[in-house]
Amino acid sequence: MTYTLLQGKFVIRYPDLPRQGPEPDGDTVKFLPDTPALVQTLPRRSGAPPDINRRGISVRLEAVDALETHFGATHQEFAGANAARDHLLNRLGFTSVRFFPDLPNKIESADQDTVRGHVLSNGIDANGRMIGFVHAGEHSDPDGSKIFVDEAGVDRSINAELLGIGLAYPAFYTTLPTTLRTHLAQQSITARAKESGLWPRASADRDGAATVTGLDTLQQLVIWPKLFRRIVPYLAAGHTGFDDFDAWLRDDPVNRDDRVFRLDTLEAARLHDIIEGYGDTVRMTVWPEDFVIDPDPTPAPGVR
Repeated sequence: MTYTLLQGKFVIRYPDLPRQGPEPDGDTVKFLPDTPALVQTLPRRSGAPPDINRRGISVRLEAVDALETHFGATHQEFAGANAARDHLLNRLGFTSVRFFPDLPNKIESADQDTVRGHVLSNGIDANGRMIGFVHAGEHSDPDGSKIFVDEAGVDRSINAELLGIGLAYPAFYTTLPTTLRTHLAQQSITARAKESGLWPRASADRDGAATVTGLDTLQQLVIWPKLFRRIVPYLAAGHTGFDDFDAWLRDDPVNRDDRVFRLDTLEAARLHDIIEGYGDTVRMTVWPEDFVIDPDPTPAPGVR
């Protein structure tokens, strides 16, 4: 598949509004394109327009789901979440990054507020973010070029690196070409087999269920981030166990019960079909690389 090349700057701090600056994490970073008009030409996968302004647009790393440094007022295991974020920032070229003590997701200082880089994108997601493969430095082709991305090309992205060293989970959507998905899946499988990165601490998966007795417990766990993002509002609704989780997911097929295609059975399914919850335990019954997710609809507030 061809991707649109966008040259520009990655941005982690606003010098004039540092306490209102971006909040980069392991799979999302702000980008200021040299040619903002190019963003308007990208496919709108869920119908939502790009959320871009004079300070740029958020880039959601294709194929990658890192542990949440922040999701509303919650978070996932800090060690894994911060490791992915710090690796991404370092690979983009940011150093000496310090966060505000009272605003731990906003950057107080760094060696520089912006660095040159480029994104290869094939669309806009439901939250108005640009989906893409991110790279440090300039690309040799002109801004706006159509670039064919093969396995060797995707390996040059920071996305592939995060999966390959086990700092993030895979999250494959139907917008990702099959050849790239298969290649990136193998990167993640290899990292898991080597027990790299977060994998030794992973739970709520085929290797074993996670025990969740409340939000405090949940925030210490390493689990697939989309599952985490579903459990948080479930607990917030007052549920104290997972006996009702299946019904709760099914009750909202738009914002909770994502449509998926299972690669192991070659069947269309829903999120509830690949999750088991009983009592205070929950787990996924397939690995994240074994299904493909339909692009999210434009979400209700607070839903991802």
